[in-house]
Amino acid sequence: MTRELPWLVLQAALLVVLLHANAPEVWFWFAVLLVLLLWRSVAWRQRRWQRLQERQGGAQEPPSTSGSATG
Repeated sequence: MTRELPWLVLQAALLVVLLHANAPEVWFWFAVLLVLLLWRSVAWRQRRWQRLQERQGGAQEPPSTSGSATG
């Protein structure tokens, strides 16, 4: 959660700006907020997926691709 706290504060600030924006600016700030939310959710999913892979593959080592291991 400490890693996400600065992003949550930034998103809350963008939401405040969005709520106070004039009509032409609303779509711009909405798009900025949406892109930021999507980017953070993709990054969170990627970190979660990597943690799952580390837990499942902890006992198994990936196959080596070096030349000396093939022959």
